[in-house]
This record gives sequence, C-alpha cells and structure tokens, in this order.
Amino acid sequence: MKVSLRDIAEILPGHPFRGSIQQVDSGNVCVVQAKDTNDDGEIDSTILLTTEVTGRKAPAWLQHHDILFVAKGLKTRSAIVANLSVNTVCSPQFFIIRIKKNLTNNVMPEFICWQLNQLPAQKYFKSSAEGTLQVSIRRQILESTPITVLDLVQQQSLVKLHSTSVAERKKHQHLIENRRKQLDAIACELLTESITINR
Repeated sequence: MKVSLRDIAEILPGHPFRGSIQQVDSGNVCVVQAKDTNDDGEIDSTILLTTEVTGRKAPAWLQHHDILFVAKGLKTRSAIVANLSVNTVCSPQFFIIRIKKNLTNNVMPEFICWQLNQLPAQKYFKSSAEGTLQVSIRRQILESTPITVLDLVQQQSLVKLHSTSVAERKKHQHLIENRRKQLDAIACELLTESITINR
C-alpha cells in the first residue's frame, strides 16, 4: 500500500534550543544530536551530551520507537530511538516521526526508519532539499514522503534481514580492525628491533 508519511505518523519538531547546546556534567537532560546517529539507523547512547533544560513546561521527551530524521546537515538519515534515558530530547536538527497510535499494531517504526534510509527515499529528499552545502528538508516535504506499507510479516522479515546485515558488517569490521592493529604492532616492533616471524 502506497501512502504519504503524514498518513501513518505524526511529525514533531526537535527541542527548540537557542544557540549551541552546552555540556553540563550534572545536567538533567540527555540530548541526541546528528553526530550521535549512524547510517544503520542507530543512536550511540554512550556519547550523548547532558545539559540543563529550564522552563515551566516540560520538554517533549523522546519515546521508545520514535524515529529521528536529520533534516538539517550534510546528509539526511533516520535513526530509531531505543534504550535511551527517560529524560532525553533531540536537537532542532531533527524531526521526530511518531507512528500514529491507531497504527502501532500494523506499522513497525523500524521498518519505516529502514525505508527512509533507502535509495528511493534518499533520492526524493535530494530532489526536494533546500541549500547546497547544508541540506535542509522542510516539514511539509517530510510529511509528503512516499511510503510503502507492507503486511506485518513482510515488515518483520525485512527488519530482521537489516539487523542481520548490520551485525555481520560490524563483525567483519571488528575482524578487519583487529588485523590492522596486529599489523601495526608488527610494524612498530620491526622499527626497533629485528624479529623473526614464525611461518
């Protein structure tokens, strides 16, 4: 089924910070910024900045399974909210995509997040973006993003396939990195003394 993103989700703005976000070690709020996301649709919760948010009105806290869409920056991408602190907001670089409550049993946020990161959606964003060095996607453009909604079983299958692919790539990258470190260590040792490499 072909729909627009607005048909299945609410689009909300990020927290309206004014100016740069300052690190406050004893802060009461964690902040997701664009640099905390990756192309696999993940958020690195270990590097989130903490800060203070003041005001009478409580911020719009991020919820489990929200999708964060980077609307301003060098590249558009989406990431899924999972395992974050209760008191977490996102910077104004993002739009928050939240699946409508009446559709949560039929539409997987992970599937929508994956779809937004794929080539068809990325081509749409590229053709609709404003600016050259810094990409900017307006809310109306995001709301009109064409989305394909598959049946739940197909969604689950694609999400699982994506997760498996990410895990495999990380494993291979880890092996490559370990081999690089091993070779670096050998190279350093060769510079200081002659060694015999067992064959």
